[in-house]
Amino acid sequence: MLRSFVSNTLLILGVTLISILAVEGILRFIPSLLPAAVYREYQLNDPDKMGVSHPYIGHLHTPNNALVIPNPDFNAVHHTDGLGFRNAWPWPKTVDIVTLGDSLTFGYGVEDADTWPALIDRALPHLRVVNLGLIGASPEQYVRVYETFGAALEPKVVVVGMYPDNDFWDADLFADWWESKAGDSYMVWRNLGRLKPTDKGLKRLTKQAKTFLNQHSLLYHLADYARKLYRGRNSAEPKSLRLADGTQMYLWPSHFASRITGAKSDQPAFQFVLQALTRLRELTAQQGVHLIVVIQPSKEQLYTPLLGETVPDPNTPLIEALTQLGIDYLDLTPAFQEKVESGKALFFQLDTHPNRQGYALIAQEILNYIKPTFAKP
Repeated sequence: MLRSFVSNTLLILGVTLISILAVEGILRFIPSLLPAAVYREYQLNDPDKMGVSHPYIGHLHTPNNALVIPNPDFNAVHHTDGLGFRNAWPWPKTVDIVTLGDSLTFGYGVEDADTWPALIDRALPHLRVVNLGLIGASPEQYVRVYETFGAALEPKVVVVGMYPDNDFWDADLFADWWESKAGDSYMVWRNLGRLKPTDKGLKRLTKQAKTFLNQHSLLYHLADYARKLYRGRNSAEPKSLRLADGTQMYLWPSHFASRITGAKSDQPAFQFVLQALTRLRELTAQQGVHLIVVIQPSKEQLYTPLLGETVPDPNTPLIEALTQLGIDYLDLTPAFQEKVESGKALFFQLDTHPNRQGYALIAQEILNYIKPTFAKP
């Protein structure tokens, strides 16, 4: 009886495994069978698209690369220079302006000429601008990027693009990565694994298995897509808003709220951000460099109120802290609100990043703010 049970169990497991491998093989051979969103998610989990590891910064973009990020909203080519940033190569020995930040500073979603640092560079042809934006970076990484690459350029102004939508969330995660001593790419760890020294036994094996399936299994992504689809049918999100120009804007306010839980002065993430900005202030002050923090509002902050709903405010605690630290700042929220309330589409429909018009507005507001610094006497 026991032998028969074991044989039948092994047979069922064997048939199940063969079936899974067969379906996986079919999907790999004919990926068009998959919903487009599933295949995009699979491609995004390719470590080759997450750049290269760096022991101090965490990760960098792959140098001399033409990165195309699968996205239904855009098909931009993101070119990188000899160090993995988004500039003409080679860099000048010294510059006037260094920009720091995450994907919004890098210019995620638009062509090279449409990023806000590139627009500033063209608008000030007598000045030199180097963009050190890094996709997926946290404020601590902004400082480390400046220490490693920016300080030697001897800039007159450093502009930090802060994005409260995820800067506090990323600050928490980077602190975990650094403490974990994982030693590999921060982006791979953040997106695929997040193993911690405290993860043991089954929890560790589960995370390792999930990391492997994320990278290698189309069937896993299809199952995850079905799970999210089922969960979405019982959710009120995404919320949809039709703008005056006919653009349909999709919003995830609850997701936004979950990502800014660290944007309060009593949260560890908030302290991580303040520590990073304090160090950057000290570094730039030693060089006699003018530091400006630019606060970039999120899609949900701006468009959700047009649905008659309120959203949490992650900006005020940050502004109060910057004021106490004596750090110059520019809050772009009022400029964006004015355009949004007139019906302008400043973000992609599904993606949370600014579109060309949004990046152009960021550039214009920063230009208006910094021009007096470079005005000839």
